[in-house]
Amino acid sequence: MIGARVRVVNEGSSFTIVVCAESLREVEQTAKARNPESTVRIVFPIEPECFFASGPHTGAHAGLEAMEGLTNPTRPS
Repeated sequence: MIGARVRVVNEGSSFTIVVCAESLREVEQTAKARNPESTVRIVFPIEPECFFASGPHTGAHAGLEAMEGLTNPTRPS
C-alpha cells in the first residue's frame, strides 16, 4: 500500500488530498472516481513519509476511506 498527495482542481476551487492505494495509477484513478468533474494530478515530489502508507487497509474501497478531507484549499479571486 502506498500513499500520494493528489491535487484536485475544478472551476470553483482547488485542494490537495491524500489517497492510499496499491499503485500510483490506482491513486490517480481513485481520486478521479471521487472527483469526476475535476482535474486530478499526483503532486511531485512524492514525500517518503506519505508514499509508504502502513496499516491494514487494502483495495479501492480503503483508498476512498483513506482520503483526507480538504487540505490547503484555495479559491480563485
